[in-house]
Order: sequence, then C-alpha cells, then structure tokens
Amino acid sequence: MRPDGARSAFTARVVLDVLLVIAGLLIAANVLAIAVLLVDPLHPVREHFRVTTIASVPMEVWPSEGVVRVESGFATARVDPWAYIIYQPTSRSFVAAAGALSLSEWACIVLVLLQLRRAFTNIAAGTPFPRDNIRRIRVAGWAILGVAAAELIIDAVMFAFMRATTTIAGVPVVVPLDIMLVDFPLGTILAGLAVVILAEVFRAGADLQDDQSLTV
Repeated sequence: MRPDGARSAFTARVVLDVLLVIAGLLIAANVLAIAVLLVDPLHPVREHFRVTTIASVPMEVWPSEGVVRVESGFATARVDPWAYIIYQPTSRSFVAAAGALSLSEWACIVLVLLQLRRAFTNIAAGTPFPRDNIRRIRVAGWAILGVAAAELIIDAVMFAFMRATTTIAGVPVVVPLDIMLVDFPLGTILAGLAVVILAEVFRAGADLQDDQSLTV
C-alpha cells in the first residue's frame, strides 16, 4: 500500500499529466494557426486567432438611456458604456507579435507544470524534500511570475496598439482604469511570490537539517 502522502502525490502527478496533455494540444493548435497565418494572414483560420480587449465607447455612440431601470427609492444606477474590441490579423507582423506573446505565456505555464510534476514524482517516490525538489519549486515560482510578466507585457502592447491604430467615433481609444485594475495579475504575482518564498523556507529547513546531521 502507498502512504497517504505518496498516494496524494501520485494523484497530483496524474492531474498534472492531464494538464500537460491539454496544454500541449492547445499549444500545437496555436502554433499551427500561427504557421498558417504567417503564410496567408487572411486564411479562414484567422477567425480563431483573435486578440480581445475592452475600451470605453463615447456616450454618443452607445446611448444608455432606458437600458437600465431601478425601482425608485432603492438605488440609483449608472451605465458605463464599455465594449469588447476583437482584433483579427491582416498582416504577418500582427500574427508574429501576437503569436510570440501568446507562446511566451504558454512556455511559462508549461514550465510550471513540468517542475511541479517532477517535484510530485519525487514525493511519490518517498523523497519529499531533496535539494532537487526545492530547486524545482523555486523555478516553478519564478515561472508563475513569468506568466504575470507576460500578461503585463501583452496588456501594455495591446494598449499601445489601440492608442496608435484605433479610434471610436473619431476619438482615440480610452481604456477604463477599472479594467486596467481588474486585469492586473495581482493574484498571479502573489502566487508566484508565495511559491518562491516557500522554496526558500524549504531550503532553510534543509540547511538546518544538514547542520544538525553534521553536529550529530
């Protein structure tokens, strides 16, 4: 029989295997779409290769009168006219830039999954905290921070692209501050920092254990 900890680690490794297979299929589909669109940016597959963002739409373009009604005396309501803007490629440069940013984020995600899978493999084998596991957990933490960095870069590039190329009713695009705050990957950054700190705690514990072994 497997100890409970080893059994849980084995289950986690199986889940990570499934996630790696799903990620691999999605990446393969992404790479295929990028390859096709680099040859022909107007190929029908462009319908599935899109970048979506949100911008403010001027009130005169999207009147809000009568859209929302609130029973008098209970509350008041205000409508913020936001709209999704979906960009689809018409040039190889757009495909190349969007594809590179997307694949860089996927690379970080796959790195996280691989490092965690190898760590759980060690745990399932009965060696929960070897130096190798500590290193893998640290790398996974930095890779999670890499995902957050990729998200920030993608947002910054898209905001710059919208400001440079897109207008709504002849007015430059404005990105709502609320959306920028909501879209900020704070949770991902905190998760990455927590994993890196956890790895350092494990390292300190391993150092202490080594010191005790030497003293004995």
